[in-house]
Amino acid sequence: MRPFRMSLHASRAVGGESANYPESSLMRGGLTLTPGAVPELQTGRSEYGGSWVVNAPSLPRVEFSYQQGSGVVSAGPLQAEQTQRSIQALVSREGPHLSNTLRYQHLAADNDISSAFEQRYDDLGYELVARANDHTRADVRAGRRTMLSRFQAPVDPLAGGDPYRAPATGDVELYYGSATLTHQPNTRFSADANLGYNSERSSAAGTGALLAMTTARVLPFAGLSLRGSTTYGKRRQDVGGVRIAALTRAVGGGIDYAVRVRAVHAGASYEAERAWNRSEAAIDSRAQSWRGRADAGVDIFGIAQLSAGYDRDRSVDPLLTLGNQWQDRTHASARTIFSPRVAVDATYEHAVIDRGVLTQMFRMRYVQMTTTTTIQLARERRGGFTAGEFLNRSFGADEWHRYIGGSYSGRLVGALLLSVTARRERTMSDLAHLYQDGYYTMGSLEYRLRLFTFALEHRYTDLALTTASQIDPLTFTGNQILLRVGRRFGLAR
Repeated sequence: MRPFRMSLHASRAVGGESANYPESSLMRGGLTLTPGAVPELQTGRSEYGGSWVVNAPSLPRVEFSYQQGSGVVSAGPLQAEQTQRSIQALVSREGPHLSNTLRYQHLAADNDISSAFEQRYDDLGYELVARANDHTRADVRAGRRTMLSRFQAPVDPLAGGDPYRAPATGDVELYYGSATLTHQPNTRFSADANLGYNSERSSAAGTGALLAMTTARVLPFAGLSLRGSTTYGKRRQDVGGVRIAALTRAVGGGIDYAVRVRAVHAGASYEAERAWNRSEAAIDSRAQSWRGRADAGVDIFGIAQLSAGYDRDRSVDPLLTLGNQWQDRTHASARTIFSPRVAVDATYEHAVIDRGVLTQMFRMRYVQMTTTTTIQLARERRGGFTAGEFLNRSFGADEWHRYIGGSYSGRLVGALLLSVTARRERTMSDLAHLYQDGYYTMGSLEYRLRLFTFALEHRYTDLALTTASQIDPLTFTGNQILLRVGRRFGLAR
């Protein structure tokens, strides 16, 4: 295998379209036209990028990729453009006892019609893993992460981590670092010591911590796990310009149990912690928290797989506002296989999250539902149906997104392929003052002859978009017929 590999790609498409037809792709664009004016639209789309990999035994492994895409729609002096960019880089070196990894990821999207579609994500991180032997290892991690999104899609509320985190809204900046020493002499006992630092700030609040933690885990028998932990360090928060810092000491414990009997599996866990805090003004307080989880699932004769769970989290801190949390989460999933040709998947999740106290309360309610159906009509013919809904009510705004769609793909005759998709979407965000309602269909006939590909496509779009700067909706209705001819090329040495 070649130690140095590089690939490059680029594409450019230009065209002219009538009336108000927008570009039907992941690039969004729109123009505000004078009533009665129906000018010819000029469209353009470009994509380019490359990747480079260095994989030589005597050198560190290096990976780098860059992707850039843009879409432009113009009519006379008016123009709309959206750009998307992705950068990923990695440098790593692994040895028998030591490994180093440096990662960087950048994702960005801009739209000059509405800032609602603006997104940013940057993550720079370093990881060091040192293995003294098969029983002892050390991990060091550090990095910086920044995020920007006009939407407030919540993460898993009980995914773990420090509960004293700033509410994620608008711009979020996080600095973090941790060092962990783990020792596991046998399969039934392990212990670790951790020193961690984090500093996070969003448009709603700021938090930070410097904590030392020790944890011990014991597995008396299969399925049962017991653990205990101690914590010592400092926490701080800044809400509404009021800064509070406290010295904290905490002790906690937990238990996990999981069992599986034939087609039924179930699990439960519970953990609790008691903390003693002392502020810089010599104010003492006691904080406590507990978390419980239960879930179960069953496999019904290989036809259906059902699972459900419930999580509850409570914490009370009289000193630090963001240490007060009430979280409830219910989730369920189902997968049914009526026959080898028909499969249905469905998921449901509902969460209630309250943080802070009455004078400084951050609230979030969200519901997420999805369903997907796949039907194998024949050996090379497949149909599908998908639908979903996402609702998010937070202290700053309400957001929801609903969609429904269907698809079909299969071989008609010989090398002639047919694919059809249809989708209806609605999106609303109070925070971004956005409402979008769209209906999209696309059909394609494709014929392959050796290295050549001939395709005839038809696209229909009906779109209405309202933003903060555009009270009257931007409406688009259009039909597009495309004839594509392609040929594959290859180079060999």
